[in-house]
This record gives sequence, C-alpha cells and structure tokens, in this order.
Amino acid sequence: MNEPTRAEDYANTAHTKHAAATASPLRKNLVILGIVAVALTCLLSFNARLDTTLWRATRWLMGDQQPYSWAAVKLNPATHPHAPWWRVTPPLFHSQLYHHLESTWRALRDVGVPAEVIFIVLLVSVYDPACWRGGAVMLGSILGAGAVSEFFKSICGRIRPIGMLPSGHLNDGLNVWIFGRGLHTQKDLSFPSGHAVVAFAMAAALTYLSPRGKWLFLLVAWLTAFSRVVMQAHFYSDIIAGGTIGWFCGFGVAIWLGPRIGVPQRQLPAV
Repeated sequence: MNEPTRAEDYANTAHTKHAAATASPLRKNLVILGIVAVALTCLLSFNARLDTTLWRATRWLMGDQQPYSWAAVKLNPATHPHAPWWRVTPPLFHSQLYHHLESTWRALRDVGVPAEVIFIVLLVSVYDPACWRGGAVMLGSILGAGAVSEFFKSICGRIRPIGMLPSGHLNDGLNVWIFGRGLHTQKDLSFPSGHAVVAFAMAAALTYLSPRGKWLFLLVAWLTAFSRVVMQAHFYSDIIAGGTIGWFCGFGVAIWLGPRIGVPQRQLPAV
C-alpha cells in the first residue's frame, strides 16, 4: 500500500480539525436548546403554576410601582385569608428594592426600546472596522429575530401578568392565553418578551463582530430580560423564550448576512 504523502496527511488533519470545530458548537447549541425546552416545560406545565409562583415571588421580593402596604396587612389580616406567604410576610427591605434601584432597572429596560437600539446600531456603524456593514449585520439580526418573535407573540396571544383580562379586571400573574389575539390587537402581548428578543439579538450580532466581549454582551442581555420580570411586564417563560429566539435567530441572520456584505464572522486569536 502507498504511504500517504505529507500534503495528504496535512489535508486529512485539517479536515479532522474542521469537523471537530464544527461539531463542538453544534453540540453546545443542542444542549442549550435542550435545557431551554426543559425549563419552558417546567414553567408552563400545570397551567404555568411555577411561572406564576416565581413571578409573584419576584414581585414580593422586589416590590413594584405601588409597594405593598405591610402595615395595612398587619392591621387587618382578615382581608388576606388565602394569600400565600409572599403576600403577607414582609421581605428584606419591605419590597423597596425596586424603588431603590428603579433608575437602574429602567435603564436596562431601555436597552430594548427602538430609540436606544437605533443609537447602538449607529455607534457600531461608526466605530466598527466594517463601518456601515457592521451596523447592517446588527440591524439585520434584530429585524430577523424580531419578525420571528412577532409571529409567535401574535399567535400565542398570552396576556401580560399585569395586563387586562377579558373580564375587564387586571391580571395578577395568572396564565391566560387567547390564541390568535395578536392578529387583532398588539395590546398586552406577553409571550415571548420583545425586549429579551432585541437584547439577545444585539448580543448575538455583537458577539459575531467582537467575540472578545461575548460574556459582557450576554450579561447585559440577561439583565435587560430580567428587568422585564422585575417591572412585572413578563413571566420568566417569556424572557427565556425571547432570549432563545433573539440569540439563535440573531446569530443565524448574522452568519447568513455577514459574508454576503463582506463581514465574515470574527474569531478570537489562536492561543
């Protein structure tokens, strides 16, 4: 048998390394999607009992725009005979954590609003080495992930935890879905969280352009998503689903669009 030449040996080694490098991210992404699927299943099972419980517990700890009157509860406990412990037991700081840090939560929330998104896209267009092409990659990622999010949000029609119920009463963290409601109105649509989608799509595009800052981008995205629960606008399942859509769709658009406009995915320097 003929011995493989040095060139053939090098080519085989390169092919093996490429296959291993390709398989590793795929395996990692499948694991992440599996974890997300398990988390959403747990949160939404039994009429989303766990989702409601975690949302109410977060409100109990953080407080809200109208803090709970613990003094009134102590004076008249008979008005809360069936309230769970997070309604009648004062937490640390007496539900004032939101008020002490309100400006911080609002600033994090603003990462997902259109005005700030445009501002960040313009910053990337100015300072990225690819100039406007870098901004185009980011904008494409946000728009692509946003389109997928709007489709699911319109079809699912889940009402926000403090949204208006069909009965005319305010929701109190209950799990209410009216499928197809988003085709008629965009009011109080909850699943998935649009802010989480935008924040994670931006994180994906920025990671594509500057992989060195990946964990910083993801940290800001998670804090932005969590701010939506703290401000009572979303359940935990909303932000998990939104973050997943934003990250994977945003990265998918970047990988597809980037090379076509001359911005290949950037890699960390080899160690």
